[in-house]
Order: sequence, then C-alpha cells, then structure tokens
Amino acid sequence: MAIAIIVPGRDVSTLKQHLETQLKGSAAVWVYPDIPNPAAVELAVVWKHPSGSLQEFPNLRVVHSLGAGVEHLLKDPLMPEGLQLCRIVDPELAKGMCHYAAMAVLNIHKQWWQLQAQQEQKIWAEPVPEVIPLKIGVLGMGELGVPVAKTLHYLGFEVVGYSRKAKIVEGIPVFSAEEMDLPAFAEKVNALVCVLPLTPQTDGVLNKSVFKAMPHGSYVINMARGAHVVDKDLLEALDEGQIERAVLDVFHVEPLPTEHPFWYHDKVTLTPHIASLTNQENAAAIIAENYHRMKKGEALRFPVNASAGY
Repeated sequence: MAIAIIVPGRDVSTLKQHLETQLKGSAAVWVYPDIPNPAAVELAVVWKHPSGSLQEFPNLRVVHSLGAGVEHLLKDPLMPEGLQLCRIVDPELAKGMCHYAAMAVLNIHKQWWQLQAQQEQKIWAEPVPEVIPLKIGVLGMGELGVPVAKTLHYLGFEVVGYSRKAKIVEGIPVFSAEEMDLPAFAEKVNALVCVLPLTPQTDGVLNKSVFKAMPHGSYVINMARGAHVVDKDLLEALDEGQIERAVLDVFHVEPLPTEHPFWYHDKVTLTPHIASLTNQENAAAIIAENYHRMKKGEALRFPVNASAGY
C-alpha cells in the first residue's frame, strides 16, 4: 500500500522523509508523477494538483490537503466521487498567522512606512502619530481567525470578529453573517484582517461595497486567499483614499505578475504568500495518523465539510 504526494513545483523531499519516518514501513511514499504502482495508492497528499490526476489511482480512499485550505480540492471537476477529504490543522500554522497579523497591524499602528520614508530621506522629524483608535475586524473566526483575534486583543487593540455562524469567543464580540451582512460589519471597524476560507460565498468578498462602508482612511490586511479581493475595487479605494493602506500576502495569480499594479502602488505592502508556512514534520504526523485511522476504519482527523467549503 502507498501514499502519493502530488505537489507540483515544490520540493517535497523533506515531507517525504518525515512521512516515511512516521509510517515506519507501513506504506510506501511516492512523489507524483513517479508512481510505480497506481493501484497501490490509497491516500494522496495534494496541493494544487493537476485536475484529473487523482483519477489515476483506482483504489484511492482519502485525499489530504497539505495545508489548511481546500478550495483546490473542491474546484477540481474531475475529482473522483466518494473520497474522504482532510486538511491540516496545526497550532504552528495558526502561530504563523498570528505573527503576520501582529506585524501588519503594528506597522499600521506605528505608521512604519512613514518612518521608513523619513529614514530614506535622512529626516529626523517629530514623532509620527500612531493610528488611534484602531478598531480591527477579523473576518473568519475559525481555527486560524480565533487565535489571530486573540493575539491582536492581547496586544491591546479593540477587536471584533465576523463569522458565518454565531460564535462565542471570550473577550471578543463576534457578529455573524446571520445577523448582519459584511458591509454593515465593515462600518464598525477601520481595519479588516481577512482569514476567511475561500468558498463560493467568500469569493470576491472584499469589494467596493465593503470598502465604501468602512470609515474613510481605513486599512485592509488579506492573508487568506487572493480571490477574496476584487483587485480593481481595492485599487480604486486606495486611489480615492477610502482605504489608506493594504497589506497583501495572497493574490489571484501567484507569483504576482510583474505588470500588476500592486507592485507599484505606494499604498500597497505585499509579501510573497509567506504569512504562515506548513510545518512539514507536523503535517507528516497528521497525515500518517490519518493513514493509520483509514486502515483501521476510524474517523479521520480534520475532515472537510464540502458543503461549507472547509
């Protein structure tokens, strides 16, 4: 029996090594497309796999995303039916997201870009005023959003959350989509931090109506998926000053094409999808555990709710 790793364009040698260590010979680990015996593959570990590639394994039972996101699985029109889908839920992944959110918010709070500009011009000026008050809305209060909201709250910022369904989080008010739409929520904050999963309902959710609802001169931080943002709407909001700055880690096309306006806009700070990286050893432990659970007929950890999109 075997596990296939299908992660095009990435070096997965470390993941393969950790998986082999965790499995202790109970299953072979092969890297696509070098699969000696497709019929032996029962579990596939994937990230942005080629559509239709999973059909090559007649005895495939489980498809395991290598990250927290699963939209690449759910959008595959050639996904075989009846497969169990799982994802990675790792405290280390959440920690990285918390660090990135804190970095972005503190840079906004301290107006770090202005300080950098003063250094470049060798200007010793009066202290740059902090952005006060900074009221932060965290979009998506799940495995990643709750730790992010708690981290920002611990740093002393006023934080409110927005979730698909009603949720109770100690010390942080949470509004649900059932009680108000996103523009109504956006009116309450002057900074949005997006950690939503990408689903048909959240595709393009950061758009003109949301930006217009926010107070003039607000901030947007997207560290979830590029498709959450309508790029044209964000650029217009930045040009008009409705949005003062956007911090973006994810994009519709990655790597971001060199001609994209985000590269050149003086109100955009971008990073190359590095907010949080999957810990290969931790991921291997989760995948190996789910492989053993699958063989024993036990419930798998971190199953995907396909109807919810995560």
